[in-house]
Amino acid sequence: MAKVLRGDFSQKHRVKIPHGSAEGPIPGYQLKLAVAFSDPLIWRTVQVPGNMTLAILHKVIQVCMGWDDSHTHQFLVGKIFYQSGFGIKDMKEEPQYDENNFELHQLEEGMQFLFTYLYDGGEGWELEITLEKTIRAGLGHDFPLLIGGERACPPAEVGDIHRYQTLLSEAETRAESGPVRINLAMIANFDPDRFDQQTVNNTLAEIK
Repeated sequence: MAKVLRGDFSQKHRVKIPHGSAEGPIPGYQLKLAVAFSDPLIWRTVQVPGNMTLAILHKVIQVCMGWDDSHTHQFLVGKIFYQSGFGIKDMKEEPQYDENNFELHQLEEGMQFLFTYLYDGGEGWELEITLEKTIRAGLGHDFPLLIGGERACPPAEVGDIHRYQTLLSEAETRAESGPVRINLAMIANFDPDRFDQQTVNNTLAEIK
């Protein structure tokens, strides 16, 4: 069940980003997705329309990172956790914070404060999402577009970023010189530096 995060949260580092008009055109957003604790940083920058729901943003994230949506996930926006209504104990009861019911422009204030994507629960992967800027309506586009990124995203099956960093360090030690490769059970000869922006955008164009 979705829940509210409680505690004392300081806003002294919060970046002020102008809000779109509640009655006017809905702006778009430029978001940076970064795998928490990755070193060197694994990141993507994507532009999305402001009327996109968190449920659709979940699909966008999966494509951008190269995951296959085979695990549970949650968003933390501000102090509130949002998740899919699928799988709750009582299907007659709609979760209070269902990701299908909230669009990004409705959450802009919380996005500036704290914005995190959790994949496969507390022992899996965490993406830190940064709202870099708003895109004025009429000057952008109405579909998700990946505009930058670096490094291959670790396969979700590795477990977490700490396990992946260990595998990467071991592979670098073995390589000494030349390209680094990791032999994983799920992907043979995995290249940690490979990132195909055009292929990602081709798939993003199909998201509805």
